[in-house]
Order: sequence, then structure tokens, then C-alpha cells
Amino acid sequence: MSLSKPIAVLAAGCLLMSVAALAQTGGAAPPPAGSGIQAIDLSELARVDWIEKSDVACLREGVIQKMELQIGMPVKEGGTIGVLHREVAELTVTKSKLQAESTGPLEKAKAQKEVAVSVVARNVRLNERKAGMVSAEDAAKAEGELKVAVAQVLEAKENIGIAEADLKLAQQALTEHTIVAPFDGVVIKRMKNPGESVRANEAVVQLGNLYKLGAEAYVPLDFAFRIKEGQIVEIQPRIAHGKGESLAFEKKRFRGKIKFVDPQIQPVAEEALRIRAEFENPTGELRPGLMVQMTIFLNSEVSASALGEAAPTQTARNR
Repeated sequence: MSLSKPIAVLAAGCLLMSVAALAQTGGAAPPPAGSGIQAIDLSELARVDWIEKSDVACLREGVIQKMELQIGMPVKEGGTIGVLHREVAELTVTKSKLQAESTGPLEKAKAQKEVAVSVVARNVRLNERKAGMVSAEDAAKAEGELKVAVAQVLEAKENIGIAEADLKLAQQALTEHTIVAPFDGVVIKRMKNPGESVRANEAVVQLGNLYKLGAEAYVPLDFAFRIKEGQIVEIQPRIAHGKGESLAFEKKRFRGKIKFVDPQIQPVAEEALRIRAEFENPTGELRPGLMVQMTIFLNSEVSASALGEAAPTQTARNR
């Protein structure tokens, strides 16, 4: 990648910040006269790329019962992509729930404890009336049975806790029979169909977030110390041999913000600084792989007033 072409540092009156164009497209309010807004128009084209793209996998081994999505269909984060056959998992949940809610063993242990407490208390009262009415052997046996009853109550409570944990495991296993989207996106590729078996962690679909994209660029070292995270950037598509609609598309501009400034200087033909900007793409017009011309606005007032904390806006205007 070469950065030997000249870089234009543009002032407030430049074509990139045309007041008339902004007014026509409903973009940000134009800067006041004499505001001295500056921008860097990078001569080297950047490439639009995915920020979120993933091969979504099954969490468990099984056989696919149904697939909810086809290629090109959108899905929200947490939305269902597909479902494995889950009959056994559902029965396991039912069984675990019955065990967790079972109180019979605990009630039985409590009753045995009450009987043992009563026997020990009676033995104490009898021996207080007349020593030796209850033999030492019988008294020791009754006290031992009380300790066993206390332990049985504790064991019953522990078993309920274990059953509740088993229920949670069974519910999690049932949940993992549903394949869900990890983020908002569009299905790019489908690897599996209903009736096919899948292994744990095997990809089922490829998902990409088309609504938020990024682009990396290299800024010459002369401007490196003026580039900061949060600065506004604009990109304009560049399509080789564009005609008709593609030419109209090349006139559109998309605004975003710098999200990453590489602390390390990159030796790209000459010393340069790598940056990454992100762009909202609600209409899906931007596509990964597009080559774009990038402009970086340097002034802090542009970052503060052009977009503020709102989502980047899309503008379309002539150069």
C-alpha cells in the first residue's frame, strides 16, 4: 500500500464541507464562517469490512429438527436460528423438576427426628425421677438414634439442593438445543439443513452484522499526532468503471467515527498510522469489500457539534 500521493488539508470553505450540499441533504448544520474546520482527504482508498461476522455453532450434539432462517434473512440478537430434536432433554427436565420438588424424604427425616427427640427427653425425665429406670445402654441407643435422625434431615436437604442443581443443568441442556443469534445480523451462508446431524461446536450458519461496518486506513506520520478517537470521518464509495446507478451511489457519503488509533507506527511504504472507523449502516447500502475514499475531520468542534453522541448520518452530495 502506497501513501506517496498528496494529502489535502481542507479548510471550512472546501467542497467537502459544502454548506449548500449539507442543507440539501439534511446533514449536520454548517459551521459558522471563519470556523477554520480542517480535514484530511486520504488519497489511499480504504476497504469496508465486517465488524461482527461469525460461524454460529451448535452447543450440543444432535439432529436438526428445523431451521428458521434462509440465506439473506435478518435475525435479531437472541433470535432463533434453528432447533435440535429435544424430546429427551424435555423429559429430563420434567424428571429433574419432580426430584427437586419432592419433599417426602425431608418430611420423613423430620418425623424420625421428632420421635428420637421425644424418646431421649422421656429417658431423661425417667432417670431424674429415679436413677436407673432407663439403662445406660438404652439411653445411649436413643441418643444415637437422635443423631442419625438429625443427619437424615441434613441429608434430605442436601439431596433437594442437588436435585435443584440437576434441574438447572437439565434446563440449560434444553436451552442449548436451540441455536440462537449472538448479535443482530444477516445469514450469509447455511451449512446445515433439517434432518442432518451436528456435532457440538459445529457451525450451522454464517452470520454477519451488515448494519454496522468498519474501515481501516493509514494516515501519514505528518498527521499522526492530530488523529484521535472520536473524530468524525466520512467515506465515499469508489467503484471502478461505474455507470448509471453506481455513479449515483459514488456521490453518497457516509459518516462515522474513529474508534481505534493504533499506538504503533506501521511501516507501509513510508511511516504511517493505522486507524479504524465504524459506520452505522441501517439501510444496508454499504457493503463489505467496497473501496472508499476516506476524509478525517481534525477539528474538535466538528466532533462535538457535527454528530455529537448521535448515530452517524448518511449524506449524498456532489463533489
